[in-house]
Amino acid sequence: MSARDLAVVARFGGRLYWRDKVALSTSVTLSLGLGIGMPLLTDRLRGGAEAVLDAHLGVLAMIVVIATFNQIAVTLTARRDQLLLKRMRSTGLSDRDVLGGEIGNLVVQTTLLTAVVSVALYATTGLPVPRDPLLYLVAVVAGATVLCLLGTAFTAAVPRTEVAGVMTLPFFFLAGAASGGFGPLLEMLPGWVGTVLGFLPTGAVVDLARTAYAADGTLAGDLQAAAVPLLVLAGWALLGVFAIGRWFRWEPRRS
Repeated sequence: MSARDLAVVARFGGRLYWRDKVALSTSVTLSLGLGIGMPLLTDRLRGGAEAVLDAHLGVLAMIVVIATFNQIAVTLTARRDQLLLKRMRSTGLSDRDVLGGEIGNLVVQTTLLTAVVSVALYATTGLPVPRDPLLYLVAVVAGATVLCLLGTAFTAAVPRTEVAGVMTLPFFFLAGAASGGFGPLLEMLPGWVGTVLGFLPTGAVVDLARTAYAADGTLAGDLQAAAVPLLVLAGWALLGVFAIGRWFRWEPRRS
């Protein structure tokens, strides 16, 4: 894997990303609307830093899913069906460079989106600044990377570009329910459902971010609290890498 080739593919993906009207209306507009609108509404209706924080963390997981898992599944499926992935491989780029550059681009875009959302909420609501900004950044970057890997692997199950977005919706709704993005939905379901959904990668992202916001934490406490969520993300990352190597398709299925 070449750092230069990764950067080239990432820049190429970034240019296409900001010219893609579908990406701008979903990943960007929807993420900003949900990420700022829901916590802002919570602040106006209920008030209190804790309520706003809960809303922010719940929507944060949904933003990461939209901007990574959903987006990369749609993007790579489209480029596969247009034979663009096949052409990129023929230029001498390795498979890791092609996929790594696409993943790196979306990780950067997602980090920027969450930064805009967070700063807007700090300025307009009672949401406090994270006590540990570095851990908050780790939560976003690690979560975005893992979800990009899973979204890349998921393209193997997508038959064609037109249905890619629809096929990612079930995971989006599961992630939103698990993170609290849809309100206290889990309280109406059996306890085991919440336990199972808690092992989704978005649950680990929320746990890491919540630790970063904890007012009375210490370095040792943060490391201890971050250990399990990071192990969960590592497990999902290994699963994603394995699935990509085993099932990822570079060309559309032949009829």
